[in-house]
Amino acid sequence: MAGMERSSLHERRERLTQLVPKIGPVSFARDRVLPVAPALEPLLPEAGLIRGSVIGCQGPTALSLALALVAGPSAAGSWVAVVGVPSLGLRAAGEVGIALDRLVMVADSARDVGEGPWANVVSALIDGFDLIVMRTDLRAGAARRLQARLQTRGAVLVLIGDPGPFSCDITFTSDRGTWEGLGHGSGRLERRRLSVTAHGRRLPRERRLDVWLPGAAGQVDTVHDTVHDTIHDTRHVRLPDAPAAAYRQTG
Repeated sequence: MAGMERSSLHERRERLTQLVPKIGPVSFARDRVLPVAPALEPLLPEAGLIRGSVIGCQGPTALSLALALVAGPSAAGSWVAVVGVPSLGLRAAGEVGIALDRLVMVADSARDVGEGPWANVVSALIDGFDLIVMRTDLRAGAARRLQARLQTRGAVLVLIGDPGPFSCDITFTSDRGTWEGLGHGSGRLERRRLSVTAHGRRLPRERRLDVWLPGAAGQVDTVHDTVHDTIHDTRHVRLPDAPAAAYRQTG
């Protein structure tokens, strides 16, 4: 059984290696800063994601925030690899603005064969993709090697949840959010307001911003008022985090 798993992992890495030359030259010719959605620009030191950096996303809505961060580069032509996030739905990714024809999803079932081979798979993704979104449980040595490779190849690693041994350049934290649009037992949940903070060694001080995620059209939008207060209107309710599509229709 172990032999079959190792063989499957080897075949998967070979397929990724074959894919790298097809997309690598396009990706590495880009500028050092990848564009993000305008609503998220105030949170970033250069209004975009700097190549070679590690970005952490934490909090109850970390996955939604990670997808929103990579949606801008994806729409601009970047390739995105999502590693070991089985809860991600393609419909949710498409709604937030990710180009599905430049999205590759890699299952994490191969982790059981050992950390070394699995780290090699992530290394191959770094060689060929602009952005890698993943959860991590790697050891410190493997994380240091991968982070060094990120800086060499110019990719951006977006980590969901605990970053483990990785050293994040910027960490974003988002709350559970407040949904808008639900009436008394009926209606449509239209958008969710999140409070997002950003801190890290690339920022001189913490930044905080409210955004709609998802907005009325599913993507991330700017909240134009800057007042942070609790909304008691019956049209606003707090709900557990989940992909936006799951909450669209009620009643």
